[in-house]
Amino acid sequence: MYNGDEKLISDGVYLPYTMLNFWQWSLSNIQFGMTRGTFADFIVRCSLDSGGIITRPDIGTGFEPYDLEGPVIPSIGRVSRIEVKSSAYLNSETCKYSERASFSIAPARVPVDGDYKKDSPQQRNNDLYVFCLYTATDNRRNILDLSWWEFFVLPTYRIEENESLCKQKTISIKRVKELCPTLSFDMLCNAIVESCNSIPANSQIGSPPPPRTSVQF
Repeated sequence: MYNGDEKLISDGVYLPYTMLNFWQWSLSNIQFGMTRGTFADFIVRCSLDSGGIITRPDIGTGFEPYDLEGPVIPSIGRVSRIEVKSSAYLNSETCKYSERASFSIAPARVPVDGDYKKDSPQQRNNDLYVFCLYTATDNRRNILDLSWWEFFVLPTYRIEENESLCKQKTISIKRVKELCPTLSFDMLCNAIVESCNSIPANSQIGSPPPPRTSVQF
């Protein structure tokens, strides 16, 4: 992994352009949809780390069927698989405010031999969802201030056992709030642990996660 000081090299000569310059140029607009999603993954990872729960040490490659590993599910005896979804009231491209925030809960293809093939099976490969909502209504707010974020934890089995919800590809923030309590960042890790504790033994969704290594920040 890079630390930001590394420079571009041309014909053996170090140029005055660093990885930090690249990150500032390409990733500094966290409010943009895809980058905000990656930032939400990082927030959840920080929450798990603050609770002493080891998870994936690096950002995913995009080929993993879920985002993070979480605490052990007592009834099943393996680490949990977490899918992080983000949304916002403020559209980063149009700067328009809308209360119709929603999150994807669509089944995903499972990578086969490192590739997403057209005939790959589709299923929800996670044990729980963590929904991250950025609640600011204008661009003057600081997206790094977690008081502007709300979090919700929903075990996947509750979606699968609901005849209507399991067929949906998205879930509205209104419906999420009907199913889950609104959490602050400080409450998030405990809520993830409690959700894992609530998962029944017969809830074997998708494939189990690979063994994880004990790598920390």
